[in-house]
Amino acid sequence: MSAARTPIDCTHKRANHQHGTPEAYILDKCRCTPCGDAAASRESRRRKLKAYGRYDTGRVDASEVRSHLKTLASYGIGLKRIAKLAGVSNATIGKIIYGDPSRNMPPRARVERHVHDAVLAVKPSLQALSGAVSVDSVGTLRRIQGLVWLGYSISYVADRIGVNASSLHRTMLHTSVQASTARAVSKLYIELENRPRVGTDHRSRISTARSRSMARQKGWLPPAAWDEELMDDPKHKGYPLAVAA
Repeated sequence: MSAARTPIDCTHKRANHQHGTPEAYILDKCRCTPCGDAAASRESRRRKLKAYGRYDTGRVDASEVRSHLKTLASYGIGLKRIAKLAGVSNATIGKIIYGDPSRNMPPRARVERHVHDAVLAVKPSLQALSGAVSVDSVGTLRRIQGLVWLGYSISYVADRIGVNASSLHRTMLHTSVQASTARAVSKLYIELENRPRVGTDHRSRISTARSRSMARQKGWLPPAAWDEELMDDPKHKGYPLAVAA
């Protein structure tokens, strides 16, 4: 009997199960008195809660998570990106969608509640997309045009967001743009939309005047002509210039 009660220390590489806990009893198969008492106490508590209908396994149906993952994927948000945003492992997300083919296991029927909540907290937004994903360029173009209307040249905008000016010029001819560029332009726009450019020397004053002139000649609208929440909506055409000016 004494041999059976000899403590068995945790040998797991990452965990450090302590004696006197149910984990040490179950995972390390330690049968010392403190571990046995802890396991018995938890089992007794579990049975009482089940008898009163209050036992919570900490796991919930996985169907809602699976549906949300598919919705996010339809917006171009990959599973690895979702896992990173949710703070869970790639393997966890993979098993919810695909199961574990190597062990002939189907997609998970239930998941831990914290995984459920973390995945559902990821929303289909520009910030959630990986940088290389293509998105509609309409909002990005309007923001660039608005900055030019304020006197910021396209070269200035390109320099601030870390891209080549000629590359940004080409971007303005396309109907799609990389999410990383869209995010960078949006961030700069938020910073400058209420700050018309003021030239500090002869060269910058000329650049500012030319940018403003070009924007007006092309019929581009200033930031005040747009509702920020509708700026990415192609159906929204902005407000008349007389009102925005």
